[in-house]
Amino acid sequence: MSTQPRLAVNPIAYWLIDGTPDRSTANLGRAFAELADIGYRAVKADVPSDMNPADYLPWLEGFGLAPAVSLFNGSFDDPARHAEVAEAAGRFAAVQAGLGQSVCMISTIEPPGSPRMLRPAVGTDADEGRLSGVIDGMGAACRAMQAEGVTAALHPHVGGWVETEAEIRRVLDELGAGVISFGPDTGHMSWAGADVAQVLRDYADRIVAIHLKDTFAAGIARADADGLDYRQATLPGRIWAEPGAGDVDLQGCIDAFASGFTGDYMIEVDVPTVPLRECHQIAYDWAMSTLPRGASS
Repeated sequence: MSTQPRLAVNPIAYWLIDGTPDRSTANLGRAFAELADIGYRAVKADVPSDMNPADYLPWLEGFGLAPAVSLFNGSFDDPARHAEVAEAAGRFAAVQAGLGQSVCMISTIEPPGSPRMLRPAVGTDADEGRLSGVIDGMGAACRAMQAEGVTAALHPHVGGWVETEAEIRRVLDELGAGVISFGPDTGHMSWAGADVAQVLRDYADRIVAIHLKDTFAAGIARADADGLDYRQATLPGRIWAEPGAGDVDLQGCIDAFASGFTGDYMIEVDVPTVPLRECHQIAYDWAMSTLPRGASS
């Protein structure tokens, strides 16, 4: 395990276009060649849809890249499916363990027509009973991941049932450090109105990795005022920004980390405001000038 924090990147903007994923080797290969040329040395560990997991590490190494912290997305609002989702989480964790990963983020995900995707970032349709069920389901999934030797880390996401600051704190507090760690996302937390740096300070000892993402405050305000759904709110130039170009206090977030943090600082720009290579060059240059020394590889 690394003794220093590491810079990584999620190539989501390369493989998710207008909601349609393409995680093929051909598409990811083009992305990895470009990202490696910029200077990145670690990418989110997602085995391509047309590749055997056993072939993934040698393929990555061919680009000069290593696998970084990944993410399990699940739907936890139906107690009747908790066992099924936990089994899926365990299978996902087993693959991650085989790639040498000891931690993996976990998040709630809902379809485009769900209440929170239609009215995102404001805690739409909040319900104590549902939240308790979501917490139970996430706990079962976390324990299934632990059984495979992988620590799960809560990753809050706009549009899911763990979206607001209050919901984030409920999950972390109720499940406890022995069950779930923390893998925050500065962009999603900012969009949902959280005091991002304060939450990071309060749970600094549980942070094992982070998605570093920036947002435009004006875009957030417009989405709220106009009642935009998730897709409309996140069209290019509206909410997502390259790191350092938006309004999140990213330096304050970084300063909130515990001194012994050794996880992944993962760059993530879901929807670039400029062409893909330029976007990720901007992000890389920002990281090199901003992240603590030792997080450059």
